[in-house]
Amino acid sequence: MQTNAPIAPVPIPEGQHLRAVRHFFLLSIFLAAAGRNAYYVGATWILAIDGKAAGSIALFLALGSVVEFTASTPAGHLVDRFDRRFLCMASDLARILILLATSTTLVLGDADYALYGSIILYAIADRVYLIASSAIVPSIALPENLMSFNSLAYIAMQMGNLLAAAVAGWFLCAGSQMLCFLFAAGTFAGSALIMTRLPIGNFHFTGDRQHRSEDPSLYSSDVDRPPKAPFLLLVSYVLIYAMGMLTSALISKFVQLELSGGAIDFGNLEAYWAAGAIVSMLLLGRFRQADGRIIPIILVLAGMVMAGFHFTRSLDLALVLMAVLGASYNLVRVLVDVEVQRRVSNAKLGRVKGSMHVMCMGFSLALYAILAIVGQTIQPSATFLIFGGGMIVCAGLGFALKAAQKRCSFRRRTSQ
Repeated sequence: MQTNAPIAPVPIPEGQHLRAVRHFFLLSIFLAAAGRNAYYVGATWILAIDGKAAGSIALFLALGSVVEFTASTPAGHLVDRFDRRFLCMASDLARILILLATSTTLVLGDADYALYGSIILYAIADRVYLIASSAIVPSIALPENLMSFNSLAYIAMQMGNLLAAAVAGWFLCAGSQMLCFLFAAGTFAGSALIMTRLPIGNFHFTGDRQHRSEDPSLYSSDVDRPPKAPFLLLVSYVLIYAMGMLTSALISKFVQLELSGGAIDFGNLEAYWAAGAIVSMLLLGRFRQADGRIIPIILVLAGMVMAGFHFTRSLDLALVLMAVLGASYNLVRVLVDVEVQRRVSNAKLGRVKGSMHVMCMGFSLALYAILAIVGQTIQPSATFLIFGGGMIVCAGLGFALKAAQKRCSFRRRTSQ
């Protein structure tokens, strides 16, 4: 691990070695994503069939969000100070131990309390892994390839989600809840082993200046103070993240209560989310330049799709809606990630990602608090309708604010 002394940049490996590093990294995050999704699919379905209302699932996810909210900033500092590869492997090992303990507790005790306890520990390890792995990306991708490699990374994660949805759905349908968690533990073990093939040492750009924003207001020379993301970019990231969290919290109940479906149907919906995300990343990977102007349009589309769940009781249509949501979710997150990676020094990337996630968790916690209170009195599809409408309104306000800023800027230029 690194000390507190200044970190000397590590040269980016060239040629075939660099390609091998990228391949190992993509395989590692593929397996880690499979384990993460298997854990959440298994946990939310167990709570759904336990005769509980949506509020119990919201409480489960809210506990994880509280932990992530408090752990994101410290995790960001750890990622900027210590070996990011080591942190990824340590997180994988921690998640393995947590899943093994959860599997044992499910047999011996109450499922609700076993899952509530596991998510508290799991969320810490998961947050460290996600920030550390995200901070590695710009270190093994050249500046001009950030868009395409981020798309590949998200494809790898969604392929892992797709695998987990299929396997977890089959295990849960067969009543093998423990095997679902053991499968997740196995994928984390594979992720940790593959991560050992990455070079030892912290990851830094050899040409870090090429990745800094040309706008000095978005980059701080103060080492101890991370730069802030543009307001509209941050709001878009928070909204799309909350949309994903809300869908995870309610989709199992939507299947059970409003579609009269089972575990296989639930797994299929999760699989279509991942499939839509993969297709969108394949398309986005063909472009090297991100255009942030499309983000509000994607938010409006996602809001309309969320509202669409309220008007359908067809599984086939719900599958299509989930695919579009998965595509929208990943498109916005990749566009925001690429913009942040281009604007922020690699030495500060962990802290910036941590602070952004604090915002996401704060908003998500407010949503979970509302769900925990009204979860038994409102249908999941009605909640989707309300949140989808809110996304459309926020996107419209963003358009208006940006147009007003452009008008003010134009007036200042013409008056000079």
